Amino acid sequence: MLKPLAIGMAVTCCAPAVLQAQHPKGEKEALAWTLQGLREGYCVRFLVEPRTAAKEVKSGVRPVPANQDPTLHPAIQQLIRYQPDFAGWSASNVCFYFSDAVQVGSHRVAEKNPRNRQMLAVWTLPTQEGSSGVRRDAVLGIYSGRGSLIRTAETAGVKLREAHVSVVDSADAGTDIYTIKLERTSLIWRGHPAGDSTKADRPIEESWSSVPGTRTGPWSVRFSFRPTSTRALVGSLTVQGKGDLTKWLKGSPIRFVGPLYHGGAGELQFLR
Repeated sequence: MLKPLAIGMAVTCCAPAVLQAQHPKGEKEALAWTLQGLREGYCVRFLVEPRTAAKEVKSGVRPVPANQDPTLHPAIQQLIRYQPDFAGWSASNVCFYFSDAVQVGSHRVAEKNPRNRQMLAVWTLPTQEGSSGVRRDAVLGIYSGRGSLIRTAETAGVKLREAHVSVVDSADAGTDIYTIKLERTSLIWRGHPAGDSTKADRPIEESWSSVPGTRTGPWSVRFSFRPTSTRALVGSLTVQGKGDLTKWLKGSPIRFVGPLYHGGAGELQFLR
C-alpha cells in the first residue's frame, strides 16, 4: 500500500483537468483586471481534511470532496486511488502568477525596473452550492507582493493582503529558490524545471467566491489564464510558520508544486 506522502516535490507531465467556470445568473461585471506579460505561474497543491474544510465555508455551500472533483491533479488522483481514506478530503491550491504588469481598469500597474515583477497569489478551496450545485472556489486569501498593486486594488474596491517575495535565480547551480511569505506562513521552494515544455492548447478557467472588497461586500471573480506552454517541476517545498496555511500544508498527506506555466495572459472579471 502506498504510504502518505509528506513531500514537497512534483514531477508532473500534464495539467489537471480544466473546469469551465460556473456562475449564478444576474451578476454583472463591475471591474476587469488583466495580467500582462505572464512570465510564469505555478500552484502548491495539497489536501485538507473534511472537518477543517467545512469550517472555512459559508452556510449553504459544502467543500467538494477529492473523489468528486473533476479538476483533481493526477498526483492526488493516484493517492486517493491507493488510499481511499483520503477520498473525502478536499484539494486546496495556492497559486502564484508573476507578470510584467497588471491592468486594473484603466490603470496599468508596472515597476520602473523590469526585473521587478508583479505577483498575484490566491489560496482557494473548492466548494459547491447545495441548492444550485454551482461549483466555485472559495478564496481564503488573495495577495500581492507589490505595494503599488495593493494600493491600486484598494482604490478599485478590492482588498489584497501583502506578501513578501524573494527569488534567487541560480542558473549555475541549476536550482532556483522562491521564498514567499503569506502572513504567518513561509513557503520555500527549491527546484527547477524538468524535461521539455509542452504547448498549452486550452485556457484554465476558474470561478472564485468570497474575494474581499474594501468598501462593500465580497466579490465573485471569473478567472481565465491562457498560458502558452507548461513544464514539469522537480524540487522540494519547505513550510515554516504558525498560520492556518502552515497547519493545513503540514497536515496534508501530500503536497507538491507544479506544473510550471509560461507566457500568455490572464484575466479577472470582478462581479456582483
